[in-house]
Amino acid sequence: MIKYIALAVASCALIAPVHSAEWSVTGTINPSTQYNDNLLLSEEEVSSFQNSVSPTAVFTREQDDNNASLSLGYVIDRFTSLSYLDAQRPFIRFNSGVQNDRSSWGLAASYVENSSRNLAAGDTGNFTTESTVSTETISPSYSYELTERDNLSVSGSYTQRTFSTADFSDNEVLSINTAWKHQFTERFNGGLNISVSNFQATSLTGSETITDDDSYNVSGSINYDYSEIWKIGGKVGMRMLNSKQTNNFGLTETNSSSGLALDINATRNTELDTMSFAVSRNLVPSSVGEVNEVDRISFSWSRQLTETMSASLSSNYLQTTSAINENREKRENLDFSPAINWQFARNLGINLAYSYRQQKQSVLNTDISSNSLSLSLNYNWDGLRASR
Repeated sequence: MIKYIALAVASCALIAPVHSAEWSVTGTINPSTQYNDNLLLSEEEVSSFQNSVSPTAVFTREQDDNNASLSLGYVIDRFTSLSYLDAQRPFIRFNSGVQNDRSSWGLAASYVENSSRNLAAGDTGNFTTESTVSTETISPSYSYELTERDNLSVSGSYTQRTFSTADFSDNEVLSINTAWKHQFTERFNGGLNISVSNFQATSLTGSETITDDDSYNVSGSINYDYSEIWKIGGKVGMRMLNSKQTNNFGLTETNSSSGLALDINATRNTELDTMSFAVSRNLVPSSVGEVNEVDRISFSWSRQLTETMSASLSSNYLQTTSAINENREKRENLDFSPAINWQFARNLGINLAYSYRQQKQSVLNTDISSNSLSLSLNYNWDGLRASR
């Protein structure tokens, strides 16, 4: 985490103000309590209350052509029936950007500690784990306006994940993405996207590479403003995966697969309602040393009931299979969550939410679900501001 703090300070120095800039420090604190009748989403149901709080401080610097922000905080969890899951996990996130006449630069970096249970739906499906995952990420980006209608962008990302227990494999992902976009009309643009990534997972001892996968993706993109309230966009293309796995005896097995890659979304915005719908199929590295193909369907809706009250609904369906071995387990995850929010003060509000989760696993022939009810207080501190 220290190296990310150093990176943040160095980046702030690189964009030190030549003219006057605005500096600010703000914060949030969101205490919440939740009751879950099957917290670990297991056949042997265990219910528990979970009390959480996440104090966060945000430092920002804004100028006409550049900006930078640094977020520091902790997530503190306490469980009434499962005290061995009690944890306090720090996080730090840094973002900066520089905008010139025809180009822009960006840099994001983060260090986040999280419970593997919170990532299980899109990863391994293991909600019973006690493991903590430490994720370090750095993502630079650059875009250039070739003409009034054409834009070229390049971005990269390096992510390293380290686990606290031996039931997961430490791994790292390096990816490079390039995109060209052309503005055909005022309401329609499209382009071409090319991405390359490498995924490596180490053995449980951390000394030997057991997985080395390369993936390639070529897709076309479109974005269309159908009307003032409807917008449609997405990417459709092909992906290819080359996988190399080495066992404990030094024997190497290679495999390859190809398939469809897509990410399509539609949004509808009116004065009172916001609605979005998305469908995607992507390759996602797993924490057990393989790459999964994940199909996702998601829907969200929110409505402003009064000046201070709003209602929302979100739902996600995931189907996860191995990208190499089609005979591996197929897993389905569903979550459904309605909520009511009351913003009774400008920077203070209450959120009441219900959540239903379900997981089906084909090999184990299991169908497990859970219900939870949560109440959270959302406080945003206006902070301090200064110009120089």
